[in-house]
Amino acid sequence: MRAVSARLSSRPAVPVGTSVAPTPAPRHAPVDIPVCDPGPDALACETLRARGQFLARQDDWEQLAKEIATAEAARQQTPGLHSAASMLAEGARRDMTTAIAEAVARGKPREVQAAVAALEPLLAEMPACPVIAQIIAMVHVETARAWRAAPDTGLPASDRQTAFARHMAAATRLNDRFDPFEHQSPLWAVVRCSVLEADPAPQDRVADDFEDLIDLDPGNPWHMWQFGKALRPARFGSWEQLDAQARRTAARTGDLWGSGGYAWIYLGALCEEAGAFARLDAELFVEGLHDILTHHPTQDMANRMAALVGHTLGGPTRAGSTRRRVADCLGWIAQDHLRELHPQVWAEAPERSPGARLDCSAAKPGEVRALDCLTEFYAPALEAGRRLHFGPDGMRMIKGD
Repeated sequence: MRAVSARLSSRPAVPVGTSVAPTPAPRHAPVDIPVCDPGPDALACETLRARGQFLARQDDWEQLAKEIATAEAARQQTPGLHSAASMLAEGARRDMTTAIAEAVARGKPREVQAAVAALEPLLAEMPACPVIAQIIAMVHVETARAWRAAPDTGLPASDRQTAFARHMAAATRLNDRFDPFEHQSPLWAVVRCSVLEADPAPQDRVADDFEDLIDLDPGNPWHMWQFGKALRPARFGSWEQLDAQARRTAARTGDLWGSGGYAWIYLGALCEEAGAFARLDAELFVEGLHDILTHHPTQDMANRMAALVGHTLGGPTRAGSTRRRVADCLGWIAQDHLRELHPQVWAEAPERSPGARLDCSAAKPGEVRALDCLTEFYAPALEAGRRLHFGPDGMRMIKGD
């Protein structure tokens, strides 16, 4: 842990995993908060990805399948509530998807096909293994998405669309062989939701498919987040359907999340489109935020909620607006829950404005974003000479000398 302030020093970055002795912030720094970098979730996710990547590189697919199946059966999670099985599977795909993305960017469809074809012997060797088939299905999904997002690489748009459809069709064929409920597999339910992108009538399936996913893994909030994204009119739903499903999800997951399900669904939509504010029940949303932090009172969650409401959904807002009500939640989150800074959580938060990008040229972009957000929110007090001090007992406003 180390302390930083809004007046960032020019000390060199410390390698990931290296412990750092606490360093006091400058005496008159306006924001004094301990920093945990890398945070526990970032460490856990990368450890799991590295393990999956290692086993794939060793061609130890049986051990990989065993470890993923064990993690999935236990619904193991990282400190940030990400699926451990999903992180292992993502790591196993990492070399493959990186090579495919590079080939797509160069407009080399034959190289892409050769890379994907290299997986066929593996599927032939283990045809009944749901874990291996799921990894291959997600390689097809990610390849399809890479073609759809590809810039002008010299290939006609029709060829890129054909490649997208071909790989989504391959993923769909595998998905049809492995029922998520038969195998009690959230990973396969994720595949089913992913191939909605190529379905001719996704609006007819989106609610059922995501409800199945959430039923299989209700403790994972990122499924609810993705459901909210999928329910936007720009995707497969409508604002009316978003609100109805947010309320329904809150009721179905209330034993685990209280009203948090409502907030998670809406967060997925709000972080993509401000239009979701028009249907938002601000008081129910705020109640949901309180319930999320009550059920998961970790610094990872406190940082995540602070980054979302303070950075992504915050900034200048109209007094009395629903957006102002949401943005003002940064105050009680910082006061009651925030004790330390997790920079990577802030760096990963969606941007406030479409097209905006995190300034990665800064030495510590996540820290810069977090401190900018806090100094913006508490600007009147800081401009009056006060300082913010965060510690184990909470946040204190200290008068300047």
